[in-house]
Amino acid sequence: MKPDRDPEADALLETLLDSLLKDFNHWFRRGEELLEVCPDVVMDGAAREAMAARLTEGLRAIEATRALVNASPEAMAVSMEAMAPWHQLVMEVWALAAQVSRASR
Repeated sequence: MKPDRDPEADALLETLLDSLLKDFNHWFRRGEELLEVCPDVVMDGAAREAMAARLTEGLRAIEATRALVNASPEAMAVSMEAMAPWHQLVMEVWALAAQVSRASR
């Protein structure tokens, strides 16, 4: 570790990033579960396939990010630019959850 690095700040950064990556992973997995029970009135098959592909891509990106973080000898962050599509996908999962819930009533 470089002498000018703050070990407590690095530990906090690692903890926050780990938590954030776990959240993304959770919601992408939840999206996959929702797609399995999603009725056609909510989303047609082609749209479900497209979203499933984006969820798979998101999960792979999370795994790759986690591998890079684990391989780094120092704490690292992920840019907001890199995470913006993940945030968008999580919001789509939330919207899908609401739609599936309404359709099942």
